[in-house]
Amino acid sequence: MSDVSDAAVVRLLVTDYAVVDAVGKVNIIGGGLTGVGINPTTQGTVPFALFVSVAVPPRLYNAECAVEIFLADAAGDLVSIPGPAQGMPQQPLRVGQAVRFEEPRFNQPVNAPTRYLYAKTQWVMSFATGLPLVPGQGYTWRVNIDDTSRDEWSERFVVMGPPVGPVLG
Repeated sequence: MSDVSDAAVVRLLVTDYAVVDAVGKVNIIGGGLTGVGINPTTQGTVPFALFVSVAVPPRLYNAECAVEIFLADAAGDLVSIPGPAQGMPQQPLRVGQAVRFEEPRFNQPVNAPTRYLYAKTQWVMSFATGLPLVPGQGYTWRVNIDDTSRDEWSERFVVMGPPVGPVLG
């Protein structure tokens, strides 16, 4: 466990739509989804987004770490999706990035305390055409920091399919 993974505060939110603007403000529509529908035309999910925020206390300004965001199925296995071109092999749905946590800065002149705010980094992963996930199944977005993960660094959701018809006979 690294100092960063020990102290990190991680937030995940499944949303209909999310974007982080140039100054770091998050704009979210339909946040807090626990169920994602199916697009009957594509048989994939409807469009949705994942917002992730990782923050560390001021004592860790300028600290560096490796952050990985990935999707697991209900059994905890990494989800793979088709490659970017037809005929390419399946690829795991995960993103990794090296992160440096810098002290938050404000446009000058401003009177604000120094070394007070948590340093943070934020991501939005937007799936504008949905994902090829199985209806009626549960999935979990997870975050690893320096190869460490915690249960609270996860967000579960289900893919809602059409209702199961009656069983006759």
